[in-house]
Parts: sequence; C-alpha cells; structure tokens
Amino acid sequence: MRILILSTLSVSVGFLAACDNSAQSGTLIGAGGGALAGQAIGHNTESTLIGAGVGALGGYIVGNEMDKKRNREQAAARSNSPVYQQNQRTDQLQAENERLRAEIENERLRGQLENERDY
Repeated sequence: MRILILSTLSVSVGFLAACDNSAQSGTLIGAGGGALAGQAIGHNTESTLIGAGVGALGGYIVGNEMDKKRNREQAAARSNSPVYQQNQRTDQLQAENERLRAEIENERLRGQLENERDY
C-alpha cells in the first residue's frame, strides 16, 4: 500500500510539472485530494471516483479564477508601464500619419483628374 501511495504521489508531481497554468494544476491537485477524501470517507471505489470528480471540478474553478486574477493584474501593470504608453502613442501617431498620407494622395489624384478633364 505504501508503494502504491508513493508511486501515485511521484506520478502526480510529474503531471504538475507539465501544467501550464493554475487551472490545470488546480484540477490535478483537486482530483488527488478529492480521491483521497473520497476513499477516506467511503472506503470504496465509487466514493474515490466521486471525490476525484468533485475535487477536480473544485480545483479547476479555483485555479481558473487565479489565472483570471493574474491576467488582470498583468494587463493593469502593462497598461501603466511607460513602454506600453509610448507604444500606444506611437500607434496613434502612425495611424494619424497614414490618414494624412491618404488624404494627400486623394487630393493629388483629384487634382490629376481635374487636369485631365480640362484637356
């Protein structure tokens, strides 16, 4: 029994290392914790599987909320950074420059068409 627990624990740690975000990690941790709780409470396979399912769902929900919070904080930090603000201003200036170039080109073409009509 001890070997089974240790091997399960080592495999779980390996799976956690492959997780990209808190939602995935939370799902694995929740499933493992739920399975252990289900087995401790019900002492049968059905209780273990129910515990694993409920734990996985709970772990996913908590991990997903943690990911959302981290993304909001990172977005806020980026929007307050001088580099982001400078890039935003550069984008605005480039857009204005393109608009003015198009306007000048339209005026040039309009003048060219008027000259062709006069001939």
